[in-house]
Amino acid sequence: MAVREDVDGEVRWRSETGPAIEAEYGPGAHGATDASVLDGIGRPGKPPYTRHIYPTGYRERPWAPSLYSGFGRPEEANERYRYLLAQGNGRANVASDLPTQIGLDSDDPLAMGEVGRVGVALDSLADFEVMFDQVPLDRIPLSFNVNTTAPIVLAMLVATARKQGVDPAALSGTIANDILHEYLARGMWRNEPTGALRLMADVVEYATEHTPRLYPFNIRSILLHESGAHPGQEIGFTFAIACRYVDELIARGLDIDDFAPRMSFFFGTGTHFLEEAAKFRAARRLWCRLLAERYGASKPASLRLKLTSVAPCGSHFTAADPQLNLVRGTLGVLAGALGGVQAMLGTTIDEAYDIPTEETQRLALRTQQIVTLESDVCATVDPLGGSYFIEALTDTIEASAVEQMELLGGSEGVVEAITSGRAQGMLAERAYELENELARGERLIVSENIYVPDEIPSLELHQADAGLFEERKGTLAKLRSERDAAAVDAALESVRHALVEGTNVVQPMIVAAEAYATIGEISRVIDDVLGVYQQPTGV
Repeated sequence: MAVREDVDGEVRWRSETGPAIEAEYGPGAHGATDASVLDGIGRPGKPPYTRHIYPTGYRERPWAPSLYSGFGRPEEANERYRYLLAQGNGRANVASDLPTQIGLDSDDPLAMGEVGRVGVALDSLADFEVMFDQVPLDRIPLSFNVNTTAPIVLAMLVATARKQGVDPAALSGTIANDILHEYLARGMWRNEPTGALRLMADVVEYATEHTPRLYPFNIRSILLHESGAHPGQEIGFTFAIACRYVDELIARGLDIDDFAPRMSFFFGTGTHFLEEAAKFRAARRLWCRLLAERYGASKPASLRLKLTSVAPCGSHFTAADPQLNLVRGTLGVLAGALGGVQAMLGTTIDEAYDIPTEETQRLALRTQQIVTLESDVCATVDPLGGSYFIEALTDTIEASAVEQMELLGGSEGVVEAITSGRAQGMLAERAYELENELARGERLIVSENIYVPDEIPSLELHQADAGLFEERKGTLAKLRSERDAAAVDAALESVRHALVEGTNVVQPMIVAAEAYATIGEISRVIDDVLGVYQQPTGV
């Protein structure tokens, strides 16, 4: 949000990126004339794609709503996906629990207390089969927010498609596969960075050849936004990471125009929807320039930044007066819509308490549908384009993003910046600054530090199943007693051989998945070869 300051008795405002917001913007803003503004932003669907990656914007095809969901047992997640798809949700957007994300089976002692709590518990192909029962994988896009276990999940998806009689080439959707953001902003890493980058590249290499409709990246700058990053940091840090991935893939021998068209990004969004819209515009322009000038990408699809946004990030929702979060959600939808994103994840009013209920997810989905169908944001492309204020913000954010990339050392220095803790320190300083602004009342949040309610209204919240850990232990014991143990051992040995020899691990993992090896068992083989990462003290 814009920050209000009182400087020597004069009220001033500044943007999240830092510069002051002027009371009025005109043709001379940032040295621009009407003609030079048009030269700088181009036309929709044309490089540098400031205004939109497609010439018609949303006029023919609105953004895709994409609510994130999953909890408890695979059966419960399946029921929720089928409900949301029937309500108009654009895809099955899978939230897996933390043990699944980090490669722990549900019966691992370290998983106790987290099984099925913030997502669905997934251990083997058997769970994937149940989760996607009556979800036609050749017609419904899928999204998985997994990074550490991305190659295993890709293997499970391919094996599930085959079980359904679906050609894996028909799979569509995204896998996050963005391990560096885990070290930087969330902590769901397992192996040391060099080995983790190798697994990232294995996923992209396999997907490029065998699953051409599945995006093997959904690079998650949202994690930076939730950590407090300002728009320039969100873009700059993320593009430094993305370029590191590109460098890794090119070093492996992949052609930029073979994989860049299927790189997608997941940006955070706040309630300051004008600046957020400008952020998306700046990101598109900078990405186009990076891919063309640094990497020589020539296909138009390589130069187009594909964006998913959240409407808005859960960190902008309050526990007090949770019904007001529906208004904040609407502002987030407007930010994404006016910024020209391709998909939008809706945040629910109970986000500050627990994972969503069916009813709160329906409200979040209907909010997007109302903006799409009952407003005029889809009527024209880039409705904010040419606004003196928006164009000045777009220029400022792009310049800030370039500066932030340089502070990290670009793609060459980003891994060192993360492993040394330097990048995390920059985010921590920004987060500390935000908290101080809240405490001083410079940053106002209704029901949080202004208009605070006397009582917190009640909400019907999701209730996690405390007995799921023991139940899943029994499920896994049954699976292990019924599967072909020799086939599992042979498949896991093939995974180990691929890791040792440096060949792509995804195909051996598919064989292991089809033998009903578990995610935890495959992860332990990876640990044996690549090692477990120990974060340096103080990072």
